[in-house]
Amino acid sequence: GFIGMEHAAAQKRIAKELGGRPRRMANVLVPLTDTDPLLFHGEILWRNGERISDIRVGSYGHTVQGGVGLTMLQSPDNTPITKSWINEASWEIQIADKFYPCEVSLSPFYDPGNHKIKLTKQE
Repeated sequence: GFIGMEHAAAQKRIAKELGGRPRRMANVLVPLTDTDPLLFHGEILWRNGERISDIRVGSYGHTVQGGVGLTMLQSPDNTPITKSWINEASWEIQIADKFYPCEVSLSPFYDPGNHKIKLTKQE
């Protein structure tokens, strides 16, 4: 079996008691034009004017027409990171010396329900 099962289960119980985890992987979307810089990695993510994390991996998302990236959010005061914690904030990403508004989500921006990739029976 999985060697860390007890530890993982304990972390899950604690997160449930607290209402969430203070550290979460999240998706970032920066609507860009052809002349703007792309995301690669290391760009700084700002929440309400406070540096919160950096982009771990980035690229261009053709289906969402913008820069997409993954980041590991860590709440500064260890409050649980929830959808409301994300939605109630103002988000910006720093690319070189410029700031761009961006969206942050716990779900993927393209097909979050996996409906487009699942095979369906056609009648």
